[in-house]
Order: sequence, then C-alpha cells, then structure tokens
Amino acid sequence: MSSRGSWIDKMRVATAIADNIRISSMLSKLPMIGREQKWEVTRMVPGDLIPALKAADIEFMLVGAHGVSVWMSDPRATQDVDFIVRVKDKVKASNAILGKFPALIQEKNPDVWRYQLDGKYLVDLILTTTPLHKRVFTEFSETRVDRLKVRVPKVESALAMKFAAMTGHYRNLVKKYKDASDFIDIATLNKVDLPLLKELGELVFSGGGEQIVKYLGDARAGNRLEI
Repeated sequence: MSSRGSWIDKMRVATAIADNIRISSMLSKLPMIGREQKWEVTRMVPGDLIPALKAADIEFMLVGAHGVSVWMSDPRATQDVDFIVRVKDKVKASNAILGKFPALIQEKNPDVWRYQLDGKYLVDLILTTTPLHKRVFTEFSETRVDRLKVRVPKVESALAMKFAAMTGHYRNLVKKYKDASDFIDIATLNKVDLPLLKELGELVFSGGGEQIVKYLGDARAGNRLEI
C-alpha cells in the first residue's frame, strides 16, 4: 500500500473513533429514563476534562467506556471518564482535574486515583504501575476530541484491558460478564495483531497470552467464554 493510501486509512480510522467518542459523550449527558431528571444528571465526558489535561502538558490515554468502545459496534453512555497517565504525571494530572472541578473528592489508591461527587465516581486516573498499563500506554491510535489530539488504545490494548477486567479476582461477576460481552464485540468486529495480543495477555498473568488468544478464537467461533 502506498504511503498516501496508508495515510487515508489512518484518517478514516481517526474519524470513526472521533465519531464514536462524540456519540458516547452525547448519550452520557442524557438523563436515564425513570431514574434521573434532566437537571439531576451528573456525569463527565471526555470533552469536560481533555482541555485541562492538554493545557497542563500531560500525556494521557483515554480508556474506559469512551476509549474502548471506539472498537465496539455501538457507543454507549457511561457515568465516568477514565485516563491512563504516567506515575510521574499523577500529581500534575490531579491538579488539572481539581483545578477545573474543585468540588470533586479525591481518593488515592495504589493503581488508580479516583474522583467522585455525591457518591458518583466521575473520573479515574489509572496509573502506569502494572506491566499491562505500562505497555498499553505505548500502543495507541490517535483521534481528535474537540479538535484536540487524543490517544486511545489500539484494538489489541482494548481487548487486553477487557481481558484483565474479566479475569481479575477484584471484579464482581455482573461486571465480568459485561466485560466478556464487550470482549466478544471487539473481537468479532476488528482485525487483530495476534503476536501483540498474546504479548499483552501475558502481561496480565503468566499464561495469559495463550488464554487471551483462546478467548479471541472462542468469541469469533460463537463459543461461550469460560471466565
């Protein structure tokens, strides 16, 4: 393929990703029928936070439902926004978020700093403390949100993070099945670099490389994922 053809393909992917983020953001700001009134909606979307992080000159990756759903069939609403940031940037990123939204209450955990308001978690800063997140941070696609350049995970990184969530002991069963559903959706819609996927899976746990490739095959064959 010519360099021009490759550039056009990248632009198409970037545009499709941007469209999905725009749709998920729009859906997230809508009230949930029967549970919220319009004036009660308290959710964050990428556009609320990205300008502040950019202004602070912080490198970050948009993940969570907004970042991962760019590889899924249907963007969906979500309450919060998740970013991966380097450990060295955690204080600067936190200051940028709290500078924009000072009412948020911060919770510091070893691997993630969380921000909530009225009992709702609205922002997660996932730190590059694990081998997976360190590696995922280097495997990204690029798009634009409100004209600002933003990194999102490659499809292999999206699958690996879903794999980590659905096999993690900390995750409750309901959320694990949601993660498995997302994994199947991503796996069946997209081309995947198998060596990279296996490498990322191995960073989740020893033997994870073989397991994630098996899950990929099962998803594409329509088989049940044993989680």
